[in-house]
Amino acid sequence: MEGFNKRLYTAAAARIVRGKKVILESAVGQLDPKNEKNETQLDSMFDLASLTKVFTATAFMKMVEMNQIGLDNFVSEIVPEFSDGKKKKVTFRHLLSHSSGLPASFNLYEKQEWNKGNEVVMNKLFNVPLILTPGFQAVYSCLGFMLLGYAMEKITGNRLDKIFNDVLFKPLKWQGVLFKPPMEYAKKIAVTTYTRPNRGTLTPGIVHDGNAIALHNGIAGNAGLFGIAKSVSFLGEIFLNKSFLSAQTIGQMISLQAESDSEKMGIGWKLHSINNSCPGSSLSSGSFGHTGFTGTSLWVDPKNQLVLTLLTNSVHYYNNDYGPKEFMNFRREFHQCALDSILRDQY
Repeated sequence: MEGFNKRLYTAAAARIVRGKKVILESAVGQLDPKNEKNETQLDSMFDLASLTKVFTATAFMKMVEMNQIGLDNFVSEIVPEFSDGKKKKVTFRHLLSHSSGLPASFNLYEKQEWNKGNEVVMNKLFNVPLILTPGFQAVYSCLGFMLLGYAMEKITGNRLDKIFNDVLFKPLKWQGVLFKPPMEYAKKIAVTTYTRPNRGTLTPGIVHDGNAIALHNGIAGNAGLFGIAKSVSFLGEIFLNKSFLSAQTIGQMISLQAESDSEKMGIGWKLHSINNSCPGSSLSSGSFGHTGFTGTSLWVDPKNQLVLTLLTNSVHYYNNDYGPKEFMNFRREFHQCALDSILRDQY
């Protein structure tokens, strides 16, 4: 309740798994602060924001295992529009490890391009200049995962939500994670913000991410998924228990592919680093995870056999006096307290 009392979020759901045993499930707060009766439940849904990227990476790597595409294929083989200059040398590995040379994002709102359809948005992305040579250094890029999702659609001929259903969710009978939740889910979804600049009212179930909303109205490789804590945790459990994907594939995804001064990147995952502020120093050096701008995170610590899921709507208060920095401190404390409690119970 500490984060709730400090007004770092209005709603939160946490789940901690050790090995194959659930050791904590908790939900606190109100999904909508204007409706105190709408309390957070264990099956409440949250806008996962960039946690979507790890789902996208997992689906892509399953497609690799199915021989639909190669990790080191050039993106231009699938998306010929993305082939100008050094872009010809960008591989899918580069996109997945944030080392393509693409910048972090772009502005779709200055010229109101965000609501003009996929073609306009992707044409803008195709023409974005690279800021680094492909493979030189990691630069966290939402654009790279937007392009990845687009390429996956070109490979399969299906929209990304159908790809996720066919490759991930149906084979594993995996429920509780989806794009564009229907209106009847609205009362189960944590409010992010009530409005967004240039976009107006943001009802629950409408993606917060300003880029994802521009693709299929909220279906993109970089963001767009909504999910419950149990279902997000399941993704971490796949990697902890080395299931669904081969051990070789999982090994690649959680090994160093690219780095910058502040981050180390695997394939889809962020790797433990002393400069990474999310897990802090509590988790082991082999841990890996990801975060979402809305206040979501998933971290896996193989050494301690842990999967730690924390879903919040902290973005709701990012304009207050605490802001993102205080929330990051809270998230580090969450991981530290979880690990301390588990280790204490061992003795």
